[in-house]
Amino acid sequence: MDKPTLDTGDVYDVCAGRARPSDVRKALQELRKTVVKAAAAYEVAAAQQAQHTLNHLKHQPDGESAAKSAKSAKSAKSAKSSINEELKKTYVNRMVRGAGRTFYDELRGSCHGLCALCGHGAADTLDHQLPKDSFPLLSVVPINLVPACSRCNHQKKEHAPTHAGDQTLHPYFDGDVHDHVWLFARVTGPPKPSVIFRVDPPADMPPAFAARARHHFAALELSELYNSQIGNELRCLGMSLARHPLPPEELREHLQETAEIKAAVEGRNSWKAALYRGLVESTWYVEGGWEEPWN
Repeated sequence: MDKPTLDTGDVYDVCAGRARPSDVRKALQELRKTVVKAAAAYEVAAAQQAQHTLNHLKHQPDGESAAKSAKSAKSAKSAKSSINEELKKTYVNRMVRGAGRTFYDELRGSCHGLCALCGHGAADTLDHQLPKDSFPLLSVVPINLVPACSRCNHQKKEHAPTHAGDQTLHPYFDGDVHDHVWLFARVTGPPKPSVIFRVDPPADMPPAFAARARHHFAALELSELYNSQIGNELRCLGMSLARHPLPPEELREHLQETAEIKAAVEGRNSWKAALYRGLVESTWYVEGGWEEPWN
């Protein structure tokens, strides 16, 4: 997935420029260079799969102690909002709902309207790859904002990575992970047909990518999501084969061709590509298991 072409400074100018009152707006505008510098550091780290090395940006510019104080004072109506809180509001109030909405919509639609994290749900929100609660300087940085479905955004939560493998895959920077096939599906037969999705990185896959693929799959609970989708796919396939039966070897060739098409169109680590690869490998399925009802 291509990186956004939106300029960090331009986006920040529009969002911060609508802040109220004027003293808050001035304070945010004075942080422009700091935000642009943070975005540049983020891009370098993300390109090296090293977002965990950005601890110097954590809770900046207020610092962690100020962030804790702000949390404890949240219930007090008279408590003055910290600059970190105002940076987060720049996303919530001035990008999602304000003058920066055009940027929000452009980013949200950049993956053909699909979630860039699961490849299945509708991208009805943006996910902060590094959470804004911990990294307020990155709240409206375009390369930190990824189109996502609400489910994946909720599953990912506010987790900040502590090491190279402790991070979900970044669609803008981790495209090379799909040079390898690492998502597989095991199709089993009686007494009850089932599919088990798993991540099994090949030996030549870089360790950081392998760890992140596993973390991505587990953190977003993709096995559960994918299993909720396979029923209709397999019922349609079964109905098609009932009308046009194929002997086992021809069926295996048909399934292999379908797997290749799914990989080319939806990605080699998409759940459909993995499912059809699993069907190819299932002797039970090609030798008549497709006739079993799929509930």
